[in-house]
Amino acid sequence: MNKTFNRYLYAIHTLKEKYLCVRAVDVAHYLRFSKASVSIALRQMREQGLIETEPDGNILLTELGRARSGHLDTRVRFFRRLLTQAGVEPAQALQDAISFSWEMSEASFEAFQHLYAGASAE
Repeated sequence: MNKTFNRYLYAIHTLKEKYLCVRAVDVAHYLRFSKASVSIALRQMREQGLIETEPDGNILLTELGRARSGHLDTRVRFFRRLLTQAGVEPAQALQDAISFSWEMSEASFEAFQHLYAGASAE
């Protein structure tokens, strides 16, 4: 998974769960990035086929974008659950889970899943 746009994909995915319409300014606010930075990233994401933008500015995830953002969401939920079960305060667990999820390699994530599945079976 290309890490470059993970933050943006996760932000769009999360915002789409709450709101019908998500625009660049919403993503910038959510991520606390400048509108200019978000605009550049969104243009590159359009070029890579991850998103489409409607004439009114509403951002839509393409099939590829939905698949990647859904996978990121799965990763966040996994790590949030582990951290919360380990006693980390829920808000901090979410922040850390998000950070792990968009920075960690797929191989490391799979290793954590395998380790957790083995520990859960005992």
